[in-house]
Amino acid sequence: MKKIFLLLLLSGLISLGISSYTTVSINPILKKTVHYIGPRVMGSKVQLEDAKLSTLSGYGSLQNVYLGNPVGFPRGHCIQIGAIDVDMLPSSIGTGTIIINDLTIKDMDIAFITQRKENNFALLLQNLRRKLPEAPVFPPNPSKEIDYANVIGNRYVIKNVHIISPSVSGSMPKPQKANFSVMMDDMNFSDIGAPEHGVPFLVALEQILAKIENRVRYAVMDTYARYKNY
Repeated sequence: MKKIFLLLLLSGLISLGISSYTTVSINPILKKTVHYIGPRVMGSKVQLEDAKLSTLSGYGSLQNVYLGNPVGFPRGHCIQIGAIDVDMLPSSIGTGTIIINDLTIKDMDIAFITQRKENNFALLLQNLRRKLPEAPVFPPNPSKEIDYANVIGNRYVIKNVHIISPSVSGSMPKPQKANFSVMMDDMNFSDIGAPEHGVPFLVALEQILAKIENRVRYAVMDTYARYKNY
């Protein structure tokens, strides 16, 4: 829980920025956070090349995001993203609930690997879900809904998520084991965290990744079916 608290606290500091500047480079802080805490949350190598945020306009960008494969899978990336553009509501910065109007993800490539009936994407999601906030009750009750207003740190509502021209690559199951790479349709998700009136950063991330994984599974299954028909 201490690691989760540090991540949520730091995400809040990043969101607040330094109001005395029009454009704030948060690269040094964010890179250290991603490289140190990211692997402990995701169970894999996590890297971020650069990040910038304008606290007056609410616009920001993350450049070259890398999420490696979990332990037990070949070295290399599971998810690689060229850029993430962020459009926040400036008046929400510092209120405790950050409103992100648009999150645009560009050049996302997913390497889908199935190994021993598990795939790398699903395993990363499992690792992340183990770090999510739990309902503050005793004894623990997994079915109890969490009041995220009582969770320390900023909460997030993401109105629109737009993923432009994502791609997925992988290999066919035995005996063919042929490699494939396909372009997927654009993905559009809306109202992340809205039903809960804002969710912690890790919860928002889990909701987005879960939706992406569902689309990826469909694309891979469709590719398998097409390959068998040839």
